[in-house]
Amino acid sequence: MSQVILSQPATSWYFPDDVTFNGKIITPEQFAGHQIGEWHLSHDKLYYYMQELARSSDRALWEEYARSHEGRPLGHLIISSPENIRNLERLRLQHISLADPEKSSGTDISNAPVFIKLGYGIHGNESSSQNASVLVAYYLTAGEGPSIDKLLRNIVVLIDPALNPDGMQRHSTWVNFSRSLNDNPDPRSWEFSENWPGGRSNHYMFDLNRDYLLLQHPESVGRVAAFYRWRPDIVTDHHEQGPNATFFYQPGIPTRNNPLTPSENQQLTAEIGKFHEKFLNRIGTLYVTEESYDDFYIGKGSSYPDIHGSVGILFEQAGVKGHLRETSNMLLSFPYTIRNQVAVSLSTLEAGLAMREKLLNSLAGFYREAAALADKHPVKAYIFTEPDDKGRLSEFIRILKSHQIKVYGLSRDAVINGISYSAGASYIVPLKQNEHRFVRSLFEPVKEFTDSTFYDISTWILPMSFNIRYAAITQTREAEALRGKEIREVPLAEGKLLGPEDPFAYLFEWKEYLAPAALFELQNAGIRTRVAKAGFAYRNSELNHAFGCGTIMIHANDQPVSRTELKKIILSAAEKFRLTVHGVSTGFTEEGIDLGSSDFVVLEKPSVALIAGDGINSLDAGEIWHMLDTRFRMPVTMIRPAAFDNADLNRYNVLVIAGSPALGPRGIEKIMSWNRQGGTIIGYKGGNNWLAANKLAEIEYIPPAESVLKEGIYAHRAMNNQVRQIPGSIFSVKLDLTHPLCYGYTGDIVPVMKTGTAAVKKVGDIYANPAVYTSDPLLSGYCTRENTERLKGSSFVSVHRGRIISIYDNTNFRAIWYGTNKIFLNAVFFGQLL
Repeated sequence: MSQVILSQPATSWYFPDDVTFNGKIITPEQFAGHQIGEWHLSHDKLYYYMQELARSSDRALWEEYARSHEGRPLGHLIISSPENIRNLERLRLQHISLADPEKSSGTDISNAPVFIKLGYGIHGNESSSQNASVLVAYYLTAGEGPSIDKLLRNIVVLIDPALNPDGMQRHSTWVNFSRSLNDNPDPRSWEFSENWPGGRSNHYMFDLNRDYLLLQHPESVGRVAAFYRWRPDIVTDHHEQGPNATFFYQPGIPTRNNPLTPSENQQLTAEIGKFHEKFLNRIGTLYVTEESYDDFYIGKGSSYPDIHGSVGILFEQAGVKGHLRETSNMLLSFPYTIRNQVAVSLSTLEAGLAMREKLLNSLAGFYREAAALADKHPVKAYIFTEPDDKGRLSEFIRILKSHQIKVYGLSRDAVINGISYSAGASYIVPLKQNEHRFVRSLFEPVKEFTDSTFYDISTWILPMSFNIRYAAITQTREAEALRGKEIREVPLAEGKLLGPEDPFAYLFEWKEYLAPAALFELQNAGIRTRVAKAGFAYRNSELNHAFGCGTIMIHANDQPVSRTELKKIILSAAEKFRLTVHGVSTGFTEEGIDLGSSDFVVLEKPSVALIAGDGINSLDAGEIWHMLDTRFRMPVTMIRPAAFDNADLNRYNVLVIAGSPALGPRGIEKIMSWNRQGGTIIGYKGGNNWLAANKLAEIEYIPPAESVLKEGIYAHRAMNNQVRQIPGSIFSVKLDLTHPLCYGYTGDIVPVMKTGTAAVKKVGDIYANPAVYTSDPLLSGYCTRENTERLKGSSFVSVHRGRIISIYDNTNFRAIWYGTNKIFLNAVFFGQLL
């Protein structure tokens, strides 16, 4: 085992030796009160150091672009020559014109700077990256000499010092708290074992490096807006990998690039890689390239730029996750890992300087060829609608517009493949626009691949995630004829209360996305609510409307508030959650059940507990927490397994188990007893293994598909195992629309995202399988024929005795699968009906 560095190095150790520094600029160690690498910087120290550099240097300014869930600022420290900083807005506008084919041909790039973004630490516990950012910022603001001057004249650097400030703060607190006076490199030390969920994720336990495309968190929304504001030519994405690795820089595996990314992108990436090679050789660091990682999924920090004319670069440094750690390669120190991140930051800048004109021309050329690509492509536009749920439709359009995708209304009604698209409620996205490649990636299903292994998911069709009706238009004339006015603002539904002045009762439909939020708000106000277990319709002079299963009814008379106050409360909820509420003057209906029917069932307000901690998948728990908390304004009580025995379960009527919590016999019996008294248990994904193992539910898993290989090569064993996986693909599921778990759906086929190969047989009760995979399930993505056969007719959701619900796959995937959220919400609100 070789020793890298035990003594704490001075700041100069991190930098080339051909630069001197301006003594008027405060050093990182002077500001922090310790050498960089001696302790982990907290986010507040990092942020205020960036502010200090912006204040004291005429080379720098700070631009904030977002606030995290916990209110921490995110932004860029923008660094260039003093002259460039004075003319920054002019240079920015000149630069972004390169992404506009109508302007780029007239843009003079002979003296134009290249724009480079250095992005650090989107995984909060990969802290060599964030700690390197302050050193790079100091080097660029305080460094003096001809090489620095030339660099800053020709480059505008955007340093994003902490892409995940909440996770960084959580991790830095842990490793500084758990550090001993004498560093203990034993890998079993608690310093290297963060408390659940760790600092990798953001506040709601999401991996922000998967959210560039999905835009479900404020950090990502602001970051992508800033990307379009600056259009950087290179974007670095600094990470850490396992402690026993070395250092990785891109290119990744050549056969696993996204086919929509132009080949020139990989050529530029490889050329830039030569500069990393030189810098890492200079300091004697072992490294690897073209292995393990890929850029197939374009929603990551290193791949999102690639499909927008930029060059994304992934760096992966072996992570200490502490201060000093034994590894199979060396005694790995925190300063050593920081130094490598600094080195590749500077090598990126040197590459940008040397390749300035090539990078600028590449950005312009990427967008100039979009129109020609569109002309050659067989699909000319995509048309979409969702007349039954304006909430999902609005969010879908928001995401498209946030990615600079042009969306238009329809000029007239249309019928395509038997589906009606009305001009007032439908939209069209032409392929002939600047973001041609990106539009294709969001709308175009794919089932054939040049490589059958994936670092992340294999497909991400956005309209499928929203369960939105859409179709391809293949005729140019038809696409142009249907295109109406461009949508400048996201269309939002108007909440309203219709009907008589003093209604007998109020009704609102469950098909709207935010209907559960309105129901919970009414329940929280003490309003007595009922749900319809059957359909009905009013056909009179006052109202001509059919209502489906899941419709919520509020009778005006049996309430704890006056009729006047009740109307105010209902109107407020309708406006807040953009719903249409119908007031009716009679309990008699012309079709179906009357309002006094026993098929209108009084609902109990859900009180949700979620077991959260060791044994629970933090991503699954975070998706549930985020959805209920941020969209539906519902509190979720997260209970640690260690505290479960002392928890009073009578406070809750819904318990979610999303993994395998380490509960003893007392805790298990406690859950069984609570369930017997009427509590609803939701087994979610891996939580169903736990339910089966502890005899709470009879669940029969379908055996894994056996390998069809008769002979094997040892070197290919890992790849052959990966080929049999489902990396993240989209399948179709058939719903029983009369079942409480499917209330609110208007079509009986819904696209679902599945990761992992687990498949479950339907339960014996033929009425307890409300959602099953179809006979031809694969819609988009990679799946072997054997796994597709296993999924056919298998269960997506099943119901067991005693209000135990099993949801086997992800209904809340990365917060973007709006189309299946309602299944989970129905389990929460309507599990009590089972």
